[in-house]
Amino acid sequence: MWCEPQFSAFNDKIMLDPTRRGRIESAVDSFGEFCRVDPQLSVVLAGDPFLQGSVATGTAVRPLSSDEFDVDVIFPFALARFNPPYRNPKSIFDWFISRLRTRELYANRLIPKDRCARIDYAGDFHVDIIPSTADVTEHRPYAVPARDLSDWISNDPLGFGNWVASIDQRGNGQDGNGDGYFVRCVRYMKRWRDEVFGEESAVSSILLVTMLGKHDPSIKNYYPALTNPLFPEYQTDAAYLYDMLRLTHSCLQQPVSGAFCHPTLPNEDLASGWDDNYLALFLQRLDQCINYIWNGIIAQTEPDTIQHYRKAFRDTFPAA
Repeated sequence: MWCEPQFSAFNDKIMLDPTRRGRIESAVDSFGEFCRVDPQLSVVLAGDPFLQGSVATGTAVRPLSSDEFDVDVIFPFALARFNPPYRNPKSIFDWFISRLRTRELYANRLIPKDRCARIDYAGDFHVDIIPSTADVTEHRPYAVPARDLSDWISNDPLGFGNWVASIDQRGNGQDGNGDGYFVRCVRYMKRWRDEVFGEESAVSSILLVTMLGKHDPSIKNYYPALTNPLFPEYQTDAAYLYDMLRLTHSCLQQPVSGAFCHPTLPNEDLASGWDDNYLALFLQRLDQCINYIWNGIIAQTEPDTIQHYRKAFRDTFPAA
């Protein structure tokens, strides 16, 4: 059974609520205004700060218990507006941190990281502000100063967001919020990840979205072909999710699949630093999740179906 009302309720429970979205928008707007009035930030600002990552793509989920979640914000700057001796990545990063310290609200919450400045809104979320410029040719679309490397790294926040949106539009199934099958199913799998993995073994959000997005069941030219596909004959979240997870699991067992490569920066391995043992654990638990979903689909009664889906997604999945 598909249990579409339960999946809809599940989605409502885990997606960011209007109150949290409002606080995020307020924090981002406040930072943008600070950039426009600060006498130094305003000089180098190259457009309004903008969101990247899970909040930008609509795939963010509410944190479990009191866990905080990330809000990633790009601070776009023009490299040419710095004096030549101060255009190196470390100098720019240190300068950016120094400007944030001039505002009491940020100074009291500031945690400098290697590639971003974290503003910690304790107990709720933290904003990771990422200085980025389009003026370094070999690191376009955006170059990010990496303090730990004393060098630039590449980033493509807009390209990644557009890639997610294109998959979601291609799969259809848009709901009242404008979200399609893909975005909703990514949310389900982020909740699954949060439930069944510890912090160290959990796959990162960008890697999880990438692996799933490269195995969109609305595309039919995968090799080997998916056996007995359910989607799009059955246009439900459960059918789309089941096919996407089977494709992902099959692909990840291939020695060279490209599943870990950034979709718009193909030279970037998003699984770098993720231990091979964790990949094996991921595949094992993904296979278990797939089996739970299949048992839910073929169950003959709603209570039995819901029991199987709750085994897959734990207690957040509605009991009735």
